[in-house]
Amino acid sequence: MIAEVTGHRIYTVDEYFELEKTSEVKHEFVDGILIEMPGESKKANEVRGNIYVALRMGVKGKPFKVYNHDVKLRTVPGRKYRYPDIMVVPAEDNDDTHVVNRAVVTVEVTSENSSGVDHDEKLHEYIGMPSVECYLIVSQAEPLVEVYQRTGMKWEYAYYTDTNDSFLINALAITLRVADVYEGVF
Repeated sequence: MIAEVTGHRIYTVDEYFELEKTSEVKHEFVDGILIEMPGESKKANEVRGNIYVALRMGVKGKPFKVYNHDVKLRTVPGRKYRYPDIMVVPAEDNDDTHVVNRAVVTVEVTSENSSGVDHDEKLHEYIGMPSVECYLIVSQAEPLVEVYQRTGMKWEYAYYTDTNDSFLINALAITLRVADVYEGVF
């Protein structure tokens, strides 16, 4: 049975997975609704690429894998699947070939259109996952890296705007420099 809610068709998770196999456009899945993922700007692509390279180099020799925005993250079992711009995952999270279940670090490169979702819905989903230890929200419009990091039972927030700044991702025991995040962009 197909349900409709305020003009949106409601899909099952199985229907979603089947559609994503052949779709030319990626979709996030939120409570049965498919949310089309727009293409990214050149700046966002460069920032994301810089972070991806820095994280790949940082976890070299450690039991982690780094994935870009083409791999799904199950944030709420059976209800929500997202495409983070980047995620760092324990190497043993290999239950599925297309879906990650236990990200340790998630990264969103935010735009004017995605900022609200990145700072609200995705923030709550990512920090609500027991495996996530760090969530980075990175602006493509200006040097601004927001770091949400789990410390014991609480979350701490810090932000960095100076390209001379650097910050530690505790869960990975690596330090990223803001200058490396924005290399060639600003």
